[in-house]
Amino acid sequence: MSKYLTFPEVAFKDRELLIAALEEIGCKEIKQGKELELGRYYTDQLQQTVEIVIPRGRIGNDYGDIGFERTAGGDYRPIMDDLDRRRALNGGFITRLRAAYHELVVKKVAARLRGTVHRTVEGGVVKIKVRY
Repeated sequence: MSKYLTFPEVAFKDRELLIAALEEIGCKEIKQGKELELGRYYTDQLQQTVEIVIPRGRIGNDYGDIGFERTAGGDYRPIMDDLDRRRALNGGFITRLRAAYHELVVKKVAARLRGTVHRTVEGGVVKIKVRY
């Protein structure tokens, strides 16, 4: 049996940057709105409502939709089926999304400072420097 997992340690503050990051990692179909229901694989799974939904079967999430709920503080937190956690983008969904989101944040800050972004990869570590 599966259940939806919420990731309280993962928070995205900017909705526009979150959507852009989702698109960057390959999420082509993204639904947005208020109190959207997450689709379920099992009928006895608890129903969840969110503001952003990636429909089931789009990025390896075969057991349920992936959603983002808005917290009282205004952050967006991911919710996904525990069975999809290892399947969505070959288990790298959260990691790749966080990296893409943070790169977009850095680019936004660099633009505000009229600086440039220099990205290097050393082994498995991505280093981003802003020069202004």
